[in-house]
Amino acid sequence: MEKTLGLYVSASSEMDAECELLGQLLAGMPRAVKWVIKRTPGRGESGNPDLVALEASSFYLILLGMDITAPIGVEWLAAQKAGMAVFAYRKVSVPASPAASYFIGRSGIAWEHYRTPQEFIRHFERALINQLIKGTPGYGLELADIEELAARLQALEKEAGSLEGEERRGAGRGGVIFPQASGSERA
Repeated sequence: MEKTLGLYVSASSEMDAECELLGQLLAGMPRAVKWVIKRTPGRGESGNPDLVALEASSFYLILLGMDITAPIGVEWLAAQKAGMAVFAYRKVSVPASPAASYFIGRSGIAWEHYRTPQEFIRHFERALINQLIKGTPGYGLELADIEELAARLQALEKEAGSLEGEERRGAGRGGVIFPQASGSERA
């Protein structure tokens, strides 16, 4: 039986890369789950948030980069009022504007920090899976869905463990990359 879960994303246009990865992530979640994703209106769209969609969502995600733009504050307050499961992420590789700094300090929640869109999606995937498992039966997932999520979480934890202590190496600031030698050329 198909379940529908909603995710409302408060994010300005500077977070487009993160939102693209988010869509890809949700497309790969258990097939028995249909996701409905709504996002803060972008430039050129009506400036009013879809509060009906926000309140109907199962989860609320706020992504904050350099600045907070309208109507993210209204969305934040509506999510707080609705008592939704909240995920809050702050991109620390960009300086926060005075308005963003004020909001961060007054929001009253612990922000998860990340530097790149890829780092965000790795952290968010683990957090979302944990919430889905913890929140069931409320989310309507069946045992097979939970087992699939638990297996994915275990794989993510193993992957994270193998990345610990891994230092950057390579041509991040330029270099020459040579093709690998075939077995006969190695001696």
